[in-house]
Amino acid sequence: MVLADVSGKGVSAALLASTLQGMIYSQLAVGTPLVEIVTAVNAFFTHKHIGEKYATLIIARIRKDGELEYVNCGHVPPLLVCKTEVIRPPHGNLPVGLLAEATYSSDRVSLHTGDRLILVTDGVTEAENARGDFFEDHRLEAVAGKSSSMEDIFAALANFCGGTPLSDDCTVVELVYSG
Repeated sequence: MVLADVSGKGVSAALLASTLQGMIYSQLAVGTPLVEIVTAVNAFFTHKHIGEKYATLIIARIRKDGELEYVNCGHVPPLLVCKTEVIRPPHGNLPVGLLAEATYSSDRVSLHTGDRLILVTDGVTEAENARGDFFEDHRLEAVAGKSSSMEDIFAALANFCGGTPLSDDCTVVELVYSG
């Protein structure tokens, strides 16, 4: 499972996102450890000097026994929903493409049947209403704890924004562990 958000907009950001996708998925396909994947991506981006572009991302791999390993590279922290409790694992690293010397580490959590892992881009937490208020983490956590699917998050976001146009992409990815 991968969710990435490239800095900037337009063709250059789209090309960078495409390159990022290809690099990550080719390494996932051969079973490369997650930390090695983000280290390689960071090395590529910092050595190519791609116009001060960088990317935040979360990459996660789940085993059949429910052990989830993930690497958070400057991205919005994931939400782990266990029944109605929402946990925000604090683990994090620098985004990829900022510093060539950056080092990365992973963290692990154990999932149980019915647990949900929710990943979002910053366009969700930074969505604004007409008054200029942000949706923020606390609203996201509240709806995730009460909801049964990511559709409820989109509905809460639309209700909060009340027709105010979004200024960034709003991506939500949900994994439900079935045991």
